[in-house]
Amino acid sequence: MKDEYKKLACLFWIAFFFLGKSTLSAQTFAKDSIDQLLNAKSSGIERIQFLNNIAETLSDKNTELAFQYANLALTESEKNKAPKEKGIALNNLAWIKYRKGDFTAAFEYSTKALKWNDSIQNLPALAASFRCMASVYNSQGNTNKSIELFLKDLSLHTQLNDQKSIGRALNNLSFTFFRGKMIDSALYYTNKALVFNLQLKDDYLIAFAYRNAGDLSEARKLLDSAKYYFNLSVQYAVKIKSIQLQLTALYRIGRLLNSEFKYNESIPILEEALQLGNLMGAKSETALIYNLLATAYEGIGDYKEAFLVQKKFSQLNDSLYQERSRSKLAEMQAKFEAEKKQSEINQLKKEKEQEIENNQKKTILNFSLMITMLVVIVLLFNIWRKNKYKTATNLLLQSQKEELEETLLLKDKVFSIVSHDLRSPIASLNAVLPMLDPDSLDHETYHQLKLNLTKQVQNLNYVLDNLLIWSRSRMKGVETPELKEINLYKQASISLGLLKGLADQKEITIQNQINTGVSIKADPQHFDIIIRNILLNAIKFTHEKGQINLFSKIENDQLAICIEDNGVGMNPEQINRLFQLKTHFTTPGTQKEKGTGLGLLICAEYAAANNWEIKVESQIGKGTIFTIILAKTNK
Repeated sequence: MKDEYKKLACLFWIAFFFLGKSTLSAQTFAKDSIDQLLNAKSSGIERIQFLNNIAETLSDKNTELAFQYANLALTESEKNKAPKEKGIALNNLAWIKYRKGDFTAAFEYSTKALKWNDSIQNLPALAASFRCMASVYNSQGNTNKSIELFLKDLSLHTQLNDQKSIGRALNNLSFTFFRGKMIDSALYYTNKALVFNLQLKDDYLIAFAYRNAGDLSEARKLLDSAKYYFNLSVQYAVKIKSIQLQLTALYRIGRLLNSEFKYNESIPILEEALQLGNLMGAKSETALIYNLLATAYEGIGDYKEAFLVQKKFSQLNDSLYQERSRSKLAEMQAKFEAEKKQSEINQLKKEKEQEIENNQKKTILNFSLMITMLVVIVLLFNIWRKNKYKTATNLLLQSQKEELEETLLLKDKVFSIVSHDLRSPIASLNAVLPMLDPDSLDHETYHQLKLNLTKQVQNLNYVLDNLLIWSRSRMKGVETPELKEINLYKQASISLGLLKGLADQKEITIQNQINTGVSIKADPQHFDIIIRNILLNAIKFTHEKGQINLFSKIENDQLAICIEDNGVGMNPEQINRLFQLKTHFTTPGTQKEKGTGLGLLICAEYAAANNWEIKVESQIGKGTIFTIILAKTNK
């Protein structure tokens, strides 16, 4: 029955592509035709199987449509209590999200699929779950974990004698070893996959194998061979109407032509790949193609088109960063590993408890009543000792869990800054600087580009400063304050001078109204770091032509410095999340300025080191007041 549905789906897609490859009318025809076939199916297993087969067929052609039918299959399988079909639907949802480049959702679905298929011991579906989870690990650069899961996929399908799935597993291992730069292993599995899939005569797997062979040839600088293999992959992909394989092979050909400076040849190939990527909804591949097109247009001197394409790349890449959310994905992976280890521990615990129980029964049978009473006493003692040990172990595990969470947060924060907050502006600078030619741009455009570049460089400089300060405090802690007599008005004026250019760009007025006669004993560098970061925050969230005031006051017999702005303000929930690593956040400024979120965290650390306190008062739309209360000993 399943093979019959697959045949129907394939015949349908031949008709779909014959009528029109990527036109809106063809897509409408496809959905209407599927819905007609679907409505003809009665509710139950037959209908769910049809939905699963259609979702699988669409997964490398139209991910949006595929997701609709896979999600419907999941809903109906749960309603009709069809466990096997539910496991297949979860696998399809995981694979579709992977094709879209939404790796966090793909990992979540593949985790659910793996647990479910393992619980009902559906081995074919379980092997497919391993494959999808391995692909997600591969996309995150975790080669070792990916290889481990792909080998499980290969082992299960070998056990089931599923020839097509064996060929697919060989292709995946070839691709993963190549991604991990293990060229010898990649070459072994590539050759093995080519021979196996050619004998199997499966056009999809042959197209995949040829693409892997092209990757290896390109890595070994055999560019003619690489082009030959990529073109073969395209031919087979067109034959089976696989959009995903077509676009991935095409952009590889475009990348090769770019490397040979054959930009006029690469542009039409990359444009064709771009259309397929948009049709399929493959955001990761589409972003990569935009980047390659920017290089090609720049290579032929069409800087305007290069700028427009690079802009699209930056927008899509920023969108992908949010979707991939490495912090969330890492948390999910860690949770999955922890649950798996806990399951193993529980199993060992059950076996141990069973062994103890058997020994106790033997002892009771072999000894008299007196010995039995003694055994009971010993048993009670052991239970008490075990509970005591368990309590100590739980405390230790809790402590280790908190340390691990802190470490993961720190790692993810640094990765976020380096991979996004630093890489993205540097990439933009790299793309725009070659176009900054006063002879080819009108004065207004040139001046605007210059101002934007100046702003990016300034923001990048402050990001680097905060990153260095943060990294130093993480490794060595905040240095002991070196107390000196400082005039608060003069010291604050230094920070105002440094940030004047940034404020002027938004026509923001900053007034230093601190009492000129107030001095304290404090570390000037620590004071500057706190004042500068709070001022930066105020400038970021104050509208053009806004107002920022610095003033001093006495509060509860303590000297306080206040920084007041009339910017966007915050609600109480946002205020409560400030100054803490686990709950801190960062949002775009009034001119879409980006930040790392480190500034206020640094302020909190340095204030604590000096025995100061920072209070925040704010209302949405009315502005914010940051108050730095100095310790009595510094009065």
